[in-house]
Amino acid sequence: MTPGQPLTTRPVRLLFAFALALLLASQLALSYYAWTRAEERLLPALGSKAHTAALSLAAKLERALGYGIPLPRLVGVPEYFADVLRLNPDLAYVRVTGTDGEPLFGGGDDGGPPGGYLDQPLPLRLHGAIVGQLHVGVHRNYLAARVHELRYDIGIVLLASLLIAFEVLWFVVTLNFTAPMRQIAAMMTRLAAGDFRRAHLREGSEPLAVRLGAIAAAVNQGYEKLAGLATSARQTHTGAALLGQLQREYEFGDAAGDGELTQQRIVLVRVLSFLFMFAEMLSRPFLPVYAATLPMPGMALPDGLRASLPVTAFLLAVALSMPAAGHWSDRVGRRTSYVAGASLVIAGLAATALLPQYWVLLAARGVTGIGYALMFMACQGYVFDSTDNANRGRGMALFVGAIMVAEICAPAVGGILADRLGYRPVFALGAGIALVAAFIAGAVLDNRGAVTLAGQRAPLRELLHNRRFVALTVLSGIPAKFLYSGFLIFLVPVLLNELGLSKSDIGRYTMLYGLSCLLLAPLFAHLADRYNAYAAMVAGGGLLTALAMLPIMRGASADLVMLGIAGLGVGQAMSISAQLVLVTRTTRNATLDAGRGPVMGVFRLVERLGGAAGPIVTGVLLARYGAAKAMLILGAVGLLSSLLFTATLRPSRLRRPRRREELS
Repeated sequence: MTPGQPLTTRPVRLLFAFALALLLASQLALSYYAWTRAEERLLPALGSKAHTAALSLAAKLERALGYGIPLPRLVGVPEYFADVLRLNPDLAYVRVTGTDGEPLFGGGDDGGPPGGYLDQPLPLRLHGAIVGQLHVGVHRNYLAARVHELRYDIGIVLLASLLIAFEVLWFVVTLNFTAPMRQIAAMMTRLAAGDFRRAHLREGSEPLAVRLGAIAAAVNQGYEKLAGLATSARQTHTGAALLGQLQREYEFGDAAGDGELTQQRIVLVRVLSFLFMFAEMLSRPFLPVYAATLPMPGMALPDGLRASLPVTAFLLAVALSMPAAGHWSDRVGRRTSYVAGASLVIAGLAATALLPQYWVLLAARGVTGIGYALMFMACQGYVFDSTDNANRGRGMALFVGAIMVAEICAPAVGGILADRLGYRPVFALGAGIALVAAFIAGAVLDNRGAVTLAGQRAPLRELLHNRRFVALTVLSGIPAKFLYSGFLIFLVPVLLNELGLSKSDIGRYTMLYGLSCLLLAPLFAHLADRYNAYAAMVAGGGLLTALAMLPIMRGASADLVMLGIAGLGVGQAMSISAQLVLVTRTTRNATLDAGRGPVMGVFRLVERLGGAAGPIVTGVLLARYGAAKAMLILGAVGLLSSLLFTATLRPSRLRRPRRREELS
């Protein structure tokens, strides 16, 4: 605990808790109101839809009657009704009866039990006389299903809005209260203890912090004048004694920096990480489906491969640009690189929203991937700039936590919006969110932490001859990213769309992965640390992921897809953190020679290339075998790689290092 922490923690926590409670109460009240009024509001809407459809159909039938054709002898009416019902799944039936009530034409359900339908009758007239009756009906079961779905959406929106509000509130409280108060408290504590070193305050610091800094500067000026007088010939002995006493009891000069504020500002980069991940992940529930609907002039590809190429373009752009993005961010600074990345993301998402063409989408996804890499490396670099070995783990946890929260919120919100607004407005919303992120980054980030790193080259030859590193990379790292991108990002939207689920449903299913990782990853990391079970966690996570995908052999169903998503989430929660520890342990010599960064960079690059291959390979499988068999094949490949990894990299061969220095 820092010296100023007791002074600031309690009031800020109380303020934060009060604001969260107020948000929760208001959100619950609004959600409850929407929940209870869902059926009341939806029933008139469906009745109005049925009435509007009846008016349109009646006008067409009366126009045909006007040509002198008797109602019972109209040709093609059942086929026309079938087309209407196919284009309007919310309508249960369309039926025409004569003046005596006997049915003449019909389409859809046969009417069912009384009270089972909402019927909209409309008379058919010829020259003012009623010649028949048109009935358009909506099944009450359809209404119940829509209300059930709407209530699911209300719950999802409640959860997502609370998580988003938490992130924004944390950002605002940290920016305006926690960080400045702790900085001021720390400066006051130092001054009271006789530490008068000048603090390097950022532009826009609190007035009280500026005043305290001025006091320290004034004391240092006095000390410097005294030191100048002490050097005079007449006061050398007395001045030297006085200076010696002052130097023993007080500290003067320049402080290393505003460390307290810098550490607190790690929280500020969390909201930037959340925003750019949220903007990118909004399209996850429907991107492959949307890509397959766009025309592809000049080339004919199978639907599965065509749907996978934009996903692959994004992931490949991320993988290839990430190393260069990291070096460029180090050289030009975090603010510049983040804003540049945000600009590319804005351009890519805006182009996707404005120009619904396949080749534009493909190019835009590549541009968005480069922007994503720049923003990611800027945020990660800022965390490294602002932390040391004592608190870097906490800083990275905040960074990764923001990504997991976005993984939960964005797909669900994107799916709901796509169902109600269409695909293109969701891309436009993502561009708007990236624009907000760019403005925030320009205000809260700076380039002071930018450095030029010479860096050491990764020892590729040594790594390629390291059997355990190759096994870990090829049999665990690549399959993990391959299944994540091929199954979750690409195949899940396609498969659930084929099963008839809405975009909202796909978003809800997808968020299960983020929930599993967010809730279970800390637990598994603790267990791996406590029992030194890193290899077991990696092997177990891979096996669980694969086994959860194999039951699809019984036949495709939404429940089995959900099982696969849950297995992937839990399995990767088990293996992600343990995998990084194993990389360090299996490459101790290379890490000591070249440093952890170059070695980890090789591992990250190779596994991201595996992730880029996931959608396109899965697209080929989809085109040849269908979505369900593609999921089964992915599960079989994951199972085989996990079994080989277990046999090759046994836990007993990865003992805990005896010296802490071996992991530095």
